[in-house]
Amino acid sequence: MAGVFLPYHEPGIVEILILVSFFFFLSLARWVSATAIQAGIIGQIVVGIIYGVPLANILQHNWQETFVSLGYVGLILIIFEGN
Repeated sequence: MAGVFLPYHEPGIVEILILVSFFFFLSLARWVSATAIQAGIIGQIVVGIIYGVPLANILQHNWQETFVSLGYVGLILIIFEGN
């Protein structure tokens, strides 16, 4: 029974700073693109491309998988809301 649970791994200061900067730039990019071209999602997509695999690959792979999973849950909720 010892290997049944997922052990807690405390993130380091660099990982926390990367996540804080990711969320800050998401918010900033949404505001800038919403005021400039009335499409806030475009700025968030650009930040995701920069922080993700296509360009800089700054976020760790497990964080990227988590955000993709949350995105799928959001899409499912949007579908259910439309019905």
